[in-house]
Amino acid sequence: MEEKYGGIWVSAEEDGAAKVVSEEYIPSVEKLLVIYQQENGAFLPFSFVLKQDHQLRLPIWSPENQKAMMPTFDSAKEYLKSYAGSYT
Repeated sequence: MEEKYGGIWVSAEEDGAAKVVSEEYIPSVEKLLVIYQQENGAFLPFSFVLKQDHQLRLPIWSPENQKAMMPTFDSAKEYLKSYAGSYT
């Protein structure tokens, strides 16, 4: 766990089999858009939102979407557009 953009960050890919290839924080909508790439080349896009946890002092970054696999980086970015809200 670490502090990131005012919240507690716990990686969505706990097993370490994927690496972060894109990370974008959008302060206007308080979202963190992250794209992981798996060893097999597939991309995993996640939109994270801040959620309060009564046991923690800071909010925690929580995935807003279910796990989705995309064949290309561009398709993963396109998938995240719907979660970016009015930012795009």
